Amino acid sequence: MNSLSERLKNNEIILLDGGVSTEIQKRGVPMDSDVWSGIAHKTHPEVVRQVHEDYIRAGAQVITANTYSTARHVLESIDLGSEVKSINTEAVRLAKTARDNAAKNETWIAGSMSSMAPFTSPQEVAASEKVADNYRELAEILAEAGVDLIIAEMMRDAVNSKLVIEAALSSGLPVWIGYSAMMSDDGKSVMNWRWKNSLPAGNFEELVEAITPLGGDAAGIMHSQVRDTGPALEILCKHWNGPKLAYAETGELEKPDWNFKGICAPKEYVAEIADWVNNYGVQIVGGCCGTGPEHIRMLKESLPKHLPKKLKRNYNPP
Repeated sequence: MNSLSERLKNNEIILLDGGVSTEIQKRGVPMDSDVWSGIAHKTHPEVVRQVHEDYIRAGAQVITANTYSTARHVLESIDLGSEVKSINTEAVRLAKTARDNAAKNETWIAGSMSSMAPFTSPQEVAASEKVADNYRELAEILAEAGVDLIIAEMMRDAVNSKLVIEAALSSGLPVWIGYSAMMSDDGKSVMNWRWKNSLPAGNFEELVEAITPLGGDAAGIMHSQVRDTGPALEILCKHWNGPKLAYAETGELEKPDWNFKGICAPKEYVAEIADWVNNYGVQIVGGCCGTGPEHIRMLKESLPKHLPKKLKRNYNPP
């Protein structure tokens, strides 16, 4: 079977899973007020495994281990910092078990590394003297546990993003970079995604310009509202000429729970994804918070296997 990198070079479209944390919540697992879904596989392992299996059966080629909020500094907020290795190793083991149980075709496992700070922290992103070491530790644990790649998720400020990405790259594994963006209040500019307002309203293009030189194997927009993803991709395409990804959120966080009211229905979501594929050359698609197996199943049924030979828009990245 071809590797992921070979498939991307062949212009194949790669299907990710949908929201992991929100799908776990949807099935009755309570979200922690500090680490969100970070200990769900410790308290409800069978539910987490089933979520992975359902995404595989829906057509996902890449599933994401439940490690979005399991860096040491996040787990320390609930006095579980000493269990960082066992918690992350178990998350990957459950994803592997799901793959063994459900996969009929080649399936890859991604480890998630995010910018998340504990929910009760006033900080928008994790920030302390030890954060860089904690990210490197997490990358090493994920690599040792056997993930096939690492996704750096919710990159939204230059300082923290560099720490996450550099740590992920140090693992030697393929690294996909997921930026998060939102439109300004006047709807005229694309800004870095934020919700605690502890970060200044950063210009998204400046963030992309600062982070792109670090490298990586793919980059794109994730955990951004569907309506904001296209404008953010427009900017990304000016600066990134490698494989692109997109998986949007739908609904909104009412910490620690996700509110599923008004989510983008699968059929509507597929139409948006198709637009990103045709306009921006997005190759790696899936869903983020609020999406579920039904979104992935419809993407599997609807999307072509390869990028169109000619995009509707032309870009000349540096």
